[in-house]
Amino acid sequence: MTQGADTSSADAQRDPREAANEAIRRFVHGRTVWTPEALRELDRLRSRWQETHQG
Repeated sequence: MTQGADTSSADAQRDPREAANEAIRRFVHGRTVWTPEALRELDRLRSRWQETHQG
């Protein structure tokens, strides 16, 4: 793991917005097939991301 990735993970632990971004990045990384279940999970993660950006 690179230092940049370590820094990103540490930032995600401190900032809910970055944590939500990081969860989406990890989920979509390298994915080429989107099953209905995967799309539902992506929608759930996007909803959490949107919640962190309200208010």
